[in-house]
Amino acid sequence: MYLELIRNILLSFLFIISFSFIGLTQQNNEKVFVEHEHVSLQLISSVESIHKENNLHLGLYFKLDPGWKIYWKYPGKAGYPPEIDWANSKNIQNLEILWPKPKKFEILGMESIGYSNEVVLPIKLILKKNDEELLANFDIDYLTCKKICIPFRDNLVLNIPNGDGQVSEYGKIINKYIDKSDYLTYSNLFNPDSILFFLLIAFIGGVILNFMPCVFPVLSLKIYNVLSQQQQNINNKSIKKIFFATILGIIFSFFVLSLITVSLKSAGHNLGWGFQFQSPFFLFFMILLLIIFSLNLIDIFSIDIPFFFKKYLNKIINLNKQNSKFCQNFFLGSFITILSTPCSAPLIGTALGFAFVSPNQTIFLIFFCISLGLSSPYIILATNPQLLTFLPKPGAWMKKLRYFLSFLLFLTAIWLTSVLLIQINAINNVPKNNNWIEFDNIKLNELVSENNIVFVDITADWCMTCFYNKKTVIDRRKVKNFLEQYNVKKMRGDLTKPNKEINEYINSFQRFGIPVNVIYSPSTPQGLLLSEILTVKELLSTFKSIKND
Repeated sequence: MYLELIRNILLSFLFIISFSFIGLTQQNNEKVFVEHEHVSLQLISSVESIHKENNLHLGLYFKLDPGWKIYWKYPGKAGYPPEIDWANSKNIQNLEILWPKPKKFEILGMESIGYSNEVVLPIKLILKKNDEELLANFDIDYLTCKKICIPFRDNLVLNIPNGDGQVSEYGKIINKYIDKSDYLTYSNLFNPDSILFFLLIAFIGGVILNFMPCVFPVLSLKIYNVLSQQQQNINNKSIKKIFFATILGIIFSFFVLSLITVSLKSAGHNLGWGFQFQSPFFLFFMILLLIIFSLNLIDIFSIDIPFFFKKYLNKIINLNKQNSKFCQNFFLGSFITILSTPCSAPLIGTALGFAFVSPNQTIFLIFFCISLGLSSPYIILATNPQLLTFLPKPGAWMKKLRYFLSFLLFLTAIWLTSVLLIQINAINNVPKNNNWIEFDNIKLNELVSENNIVFVDITADWCMTCFYNKKTVIDRRKVKNFLEQYNVKKMRGDLTKPNKEINEYINSFQRFGIPVNVIYSPSTPQGLLLSEILTVKELLSTFKSIKND
């Protein structure tokens, strides 16, 4: 009897334990926390339950030991950001990680961008149905670095039932980091992490473009045209309209460029500043346009809008003589934009590097600021036409200037013709006695692993800034002797024609235009990126500093 009673008690106890275990398994199939040696990660929610919300926020709560870092969405020269695979989740239509303001730091000698100590990466969820429970089943890949880098892949699971939508204990900290993820709430004009800083340098880069060899002849041509019209006693109001048309042409052209950039980015293509000059068809069009402008300057013929185009425009606008002049100056603004693209002015590369890895709206903003900078001389003259009175009075000297400008445009056409001939393989652009190694990523890694000092020059025959760097710095006898003395291996990549391998290489440095110059050494195996416009002093001092490390 006692044995039977004991047996019944044990069976009842086991029955209760079994059901409790099943209940706990169903209730606690969540796994919201994981801890490693130097980092812990928790999946948190801003609400305890769902109540007719179409959107809600979760968070990845990282806690890191001192000195350890994780990476931002654009990590810099090394690393990769946390990524979420949510394929096994339920009731999630889409998600987006909102990235709080990061900090710059150096890991393994490379400048990177990310987070230390603790951070919450807010996750914005769009639900399929707002009256059903949510299962967030995330596989999270992330990299933590200090003196070494350790990759992790963790699976975290969180159930959020349907209910009254009560805010959770983590709601406050998630909202705090959501606020930090809004650039405009923490942007400061002189903070190099902020979007306003990049907009400022995009504008300054646009201003500098006016004085680059690609654009300056056209700027001079524009001022010449206005002086010519002043000779015809044209009034200030008409001068304002002429400059305003050019400004609109520049801004509109950059808007078109940003649309093309966004389309190519969405299609997964490599992006680059001035890479349209890799097309023979585009080059032929530019050569033709430059010759027409050049001949027009010396009165061989006069440029006007073609009759068939006038006929078409007349259906849209009343194309009288005044409107025709407006259209001509609008197209001149577009021409200025096209001519500016083979030149990489200081700061332009930095601004474009930020734009090309940013959301689409940022691309439009960066391009708009560059267009404002490029338009700045015309904006100044349009708002203050009296400044033209400080220029020399129209006279016989203008005829000489006109011939000089025509000569500059014709020289540009000859230069582009040589680039076209190289692209169609009619001539060879490899010089005799060339002691440069042709760019090859595998060969580059071999040279670096063998503790060589390597100087990489990425160039193109259509790149005016590259030509300037070669003639004023790289090809100088002083520099050549120095490179030979220190047994520097020289490697050159040519983007005169499209080259995917070289594109990917320059993109790895967050550069999307050329020139790109990089120095490798035993102390800087990751590569040291130099300025877009080189100086002998910068180049030699950089070599000396890495040689002494």
